[in-house]
Amino acid sequence: MNDNMAALAKGAISVVVVAGVLVAGTASLFHISVHRSTPAGGPPGQPAPAQPGAPQPSAGGATLSPGQAQAPTGTPQAPAGAGGAATQTAAAPQGQQSAQSPPAPQIQPAPPPPPPRKGTDFSFPQARWDALLAQSGDTASSASLANSGKPEAGVAACASCHGAQGVPAAGTPFPILAGASPAYTVKQLLDYRDGTRQHPIMTGIAKGLSDQDIAAVARYYGSLPAPPLKPPAPNPQDRGQVLHGFGDNALALAACANCHGANGEGENPMLPRLAGQSDTYLATQLDAFRSGQRANDDLGTMRDIAKRLSAEDQAALVKYYSGMRQP
Repeated sequence: MNDNMAALAKGAISVVVVAGVLVAGTASLFHISVHRSTPAGGPPGQPAPAQPGAPQPSAGGATLSPGQAQAPTGTPQAPAGAGGAATQTAAAPQGQQSAQSPPAPQIQPAPPPPPPRKGTDFSFPQARWDALLAQSGDTASSASLANSGKPEAGVAACASCHGAQGVPAAGTPFPILAGASPAYTVKQLLDYRDGTRQHPIMTGIAKGLSDQDIAAVARYYGSLPAPPLKPPAPNPQDRGQVLHGFGDNALALAACANCHGANGEGENPMLPRLAGQSDTYLATQLDAFRSGQRANDDLGTMRDIAKRLSAEDQAALVKYYSGMRQP
């Protein structure tokens, strides 16, 4: 009995040993097969990583020698921070930008103001006016034209606006003609007639006057005595008096007296009397010069002056000159 049990145990051990040997051999064969079909260093189905220094195949299949770089394929990507614009141009160096920038504009100094003008500076091509004034004419016919007009030509009497003796009523918008320079009166009537100076009344009157009529009227009023003046006492606080006598350098304004005389009576045959004119007439003419409605002044002198005057300065001048008229 014991002998039989020992024999069975030995037989079982032999079977187990044989089975273990068979399993070990099968596993060894399977490992060898998998090792041969799988590249070293990677799982099945993936290429093995390149070994350092080993030749690399190119995109076309050719083998590249060590040190040769494969050319990049496709469009290169913009570097990070480029804002997504792959074609952004690099900024030029600071020195190059300065060289390409336009030069800064040069500030030119302001031109100096024109020198003050004087009454003797004015010269006019008055040969035509002198020729008109040299024509013969009697005083009686001149007075008749001034006081009665020329009805057949639709010309009203000058006296209806300018007064019987060439002195209109105070406060009216008409100038004093008595004692006026004949050359100045001729020029103004010719300017009215040819449209150089515009006025709703005077333009029509001048168009009805002949050259002989204009000369006759100018001589007549020039022969009448100018009204007496009442110059004011010196007053450095009177802005109008200061502008008349000294001007204003800050405004590039010459003294009015330089051209219109020390008392505003007119310094030159072509420069009119200001003293004693009505405040309405003086203000109207300065406004017309400022706006350009009146533009028959020499070289635009009065237009420039009127534009520099403030409303307060103009009012002061008007008050100063109109205040010289005696009641």
